Amino acid sequence: MNFAKSRAAAATVLLATGLVAQSFTYTDFSSTAQLSLLGNAAQSGTALRLTANSSNQTGWVWRQGALPVVAGFDTTFTFRVTPPAVGTKAEGMALVIHDDPNGTATQGGTVWGMGYGNGANSAVGIRNSIAIEFDTYLDPFLSDTSANELTIHTRGAQGNNENEQYSIARATPAQNLANGQVHTLRVRYVPGTIEVYVDGATTPLISRAYSLVTGGLYASGTSAPGANLTNGTAIAGFCATTGAGTLTELVEILSWTWNSTPLTPPCYAGSLPQDVLRIDGSTGGPLRKVQLATYQPFGIGIDVAPATGPGMPYVLFASLLPQPGALGTALGFGDMCFPVLPTGASELVLVDGFGLFPALLPAPPAPTTIAIPPAVVTFPLQLTMQAVTIASLSPFALGVSNAIDVAFVPSLAPSITAVTPLSAQAGAAVTVSGQRFLPGCVLLVNGAPVVPTSRTATQIVFAYPAGTPCGSTVAVVNPDGQGAQTAFNPTPVVTSTLLGTGPAMGNATFVVQGTGFSLGSTVTMGGALATVLSASPTVMTIRTPPGTPGVAPVVITTAGGCVANTSYTYQ
Repeated sequence: MNFAKSRAAAATVLLATGLVAQSFTYTDFSSTAQLSLLGNAAQSGTALRLTANSSNQTGWVWRQGALPVVAGFDTTFTFRVTPPAVGTKAEGMALVIHDDPNGTATQGGTVWGMGYGNGANSAVGIRNSIAIEFDTYLDPFLSDTSANELTIHTRGAQGNNENEQYSIARATPAQNLANGQVHTLRVRYVPGTIEVYVDGATTPLISRAYSLVTGGLYASGTSAPGANLTNGTAIAGFCATTGAGTLTELVEILSWTWNSTPLTPPCYAGSLPQDVLRIDGSTGGPLRKVQLATYQPFGIGIDVAPATGPGMPYVLFASLLPQPGALGTALGFGDMCFPVLPTGASELVLVDGFGLFPALLPAPPAPTTIAIPPAVVTFPLQLTMQAVTIASLSPFALGVSNAIDVAFVPSLAPSITAVTPLSAQAGAAVTVSGQRFLPGCVLLVNGAPVVPTSRTATQIVFAYPAGTPCGSTVAVVNPDGQGAQTAFNPTPVVTSTLLGTGPAMGNATFVVQGTGFSLGSTVTMGGALATVLSASPTVMTIRTPPGTPGVAPVVITTAGGCVANTSYTYQ
């Protein structure tokens, strides 16, 4: 193998180039390439006309292809809104960033819906979206604040809405943006903040804390959702509307530039034609991120490159501090996301099938899945994994795998929602239902471990232990020490009775209320066995046996041998 020679040669490579953002520029719209025009939208000379100066116009223009947005974007467009010679300007326009299921065929509300909301046609509204709206008509029923208003609207996964209750921020610029002159809007998103600049200003008119992923607050102070962009990407474009009668305006987009920060640095893609690294079966999706629970087992899958075959060696690295572009990341056959020439203090060699480095784990040849047992990672940790393997046998060449950011986070504590039955005879099956029962969890009855007969993330089944004391507990404890417990084989308690008198001949209904009851309980009345018609944890319904007139003692004995007493009066 020539890995050592390749390694030495690559050591001379300088810093990798910076990140390449996805971008495009329309200096004008003499060409509408890669644009979808819907409704009344049309090319008009070198402009995009969203609405003509006519009533009931609605136009949409979408850039074809999803753009990375959650890592940041910066877009600027010039526009011209010309009011009617006779009448009143209305309704407005919006820049919309969305992941609606209809893609580039997406349409929203007419008239006051401005193409993205509900509007006069009661549209659903554009889902999974954020709209930067320029409103040119004051609609009091929408809580508009002016007829020259910039506002940012979202409803997350739900259809967007033009009502100002769904605005995260709004402002009225000093200049009239619908005066028939050319104006400029710049929208800049840095994860956690969205800004809107007007006419080349260096200070944003709107600057609002908001995350496309986690959301923020509406202007009213209530919680606003994130835009629900599942892949971190979205379609971008414009929409505009006019109203009825003389409520019209001409809306034109004259130029548009877009720059977005890639979801991940280029090194995360690797140099092989397909992904070969997986963590717990996942490549991490577009963001190349996988989240695992501390204390839990997981698998590291290594596949082979298409031009090779089974039995390929590889070196698997892990880094606590990814540094795309740093010295030592650029190899002659691809870029790593952290230095390996030489390996830095924050880097580890997990597996080495070439025999060049001391490694922490054995090196089964690819394709393989390396099983990491429980409790290897017991504390919160973030690291990045990436491999070097053989890309081709003829000619011989090496390659760099895709990279994955792995975050180990503590699990939430388990919860127990039900134990059925609460008491039973020895050996009977008991089911504990709940949430987050992790692999390796321990079941305890009165503090003593019990081996389950079956176990899933939501149910544990075990055999009722002989001799379980009254007033016991059952607990589930996950490997990280977090647990939940509840009552088990409780001593029943009678709080009240209904229909507490009846004929001496029996065959009457007697209802006992309380706690700790269960199916399998027996009841005697004056020493005679009664019939239990039904039993829940809080109510038992009993059919009385024949008895002697007078007060008869009632003894309730659960299947687990716990006793409660009350009385019944025979007449």
